[in-house]
Amino acid sequence: MIAPYIFLMVFCGFLPLVLAVTEIGKPSWVNLHGSYTTIYKVLTDFRVVPALWHALFLLLCFVPLMIVVVLAISLLLDATAVRGNTFIRLIFLLPGIVPGAIAVFIWNALLSPHVKWQAGNIGWLIGGILFSSSVGSWIVIQYGSLRSISPEVLEAARVDGCNRLELAIQIKLPMISKYIGYMTILLVAGVIQIFVEPNLLTGTGLTTDWSLNQVSYSYAFRNGDFAGGTALALDMLIPSILLAIIFIRRTDFLKKSERT
Repeated sequence: MIAPYIFLMVFCGFLPLVLAVTEIGKPSWVNLHGSYTTIYKVLTDFRVVPALWHALFLLLCFVPLMIVVVLAISLLLDATAVRGNTFIRLIFLLPGIVPGAIAVFIWNALLSPHVKWQAGNIGWLIGGILFSSSVGSWIVIQYGSLRSISPEVLEAARVDGCNRLELAIQIKLPMISKYIGYMTILLVAGVIQIFVEPNLLTGTGLTTDWSLNQVSYSYAFRNGDFAGGTALALDMLIPSILLAIIFIRRTDFLKKSERT
C-alpha cells in the first residue's frame, strides 16, 4: 500500500535533492572554480538581502494573522451547532480551491490592470492574495482536527466547570497542537519559497527579484547559472528542514496512537 508513496517520494523528493547537491559543486558565476562554497557565496548577492526582508515581512504579518484567523474561526465552527454549519464550511473551502496563480489574475482584475502599485506596498498585495487563497482550506483542516477530539474529554471538562473560552484555550488547542505546528511549518515554508504570486505581478511595477525563489530562477534560467540557482534553492530549504526537525522532536507528531 505504501509502494506508490515511496516511489513518488524517491522520484520527486530524494532524487531531485541528490541531483541538486551534485549540481552545486560545478562552476558558477558566483564561484568560477566550482565548489560547495557556492551555498554561502550565493548569499552575498545584492538581491538576496532585500528578498529576505520581503520574506520576513510576510512571516511577521501573514503567518501570525493566518494562524489566529484559522484557529478562531475553526473554534467558532466547532463550538457552535447551528443549521447550515456544513454549508458554511463549504463557503470557507471555496477560496482554497482557486490556485495561487488564478487568484493573482482575479486580484489583478479587481484592482484594475491600469493601477500601478508602489514597490513598498507590493508586500501587502501579495500577503492578501496568500491569505485569501489559503485561509479557507486551513479552516476546514483545523475544523477536522477539532472534530477528532473525544466527546468524553469535552464533556468531562464541561462537568468540571469549563466555559466555552476555557474549553477552547485549555482543552482544544493543546490537543490539536501538532496540527497547529504542521500548519505553521507549511506556512513558513510557503512564504520562504514563494514564487508564483510575485512573478505574476511583474506587470504592476514589481521587480523580477522580489522573492528568493525569483532570484534563484534568475540565476538558473536568465543567467544559465544552474549551480548558483540550485545553491540558493537549497538555502531556502534548510530553514524548513530545521523547523520540521525541531517540531518533530519536541512533539509527538509521529507517535502512533495507542489502541485499547
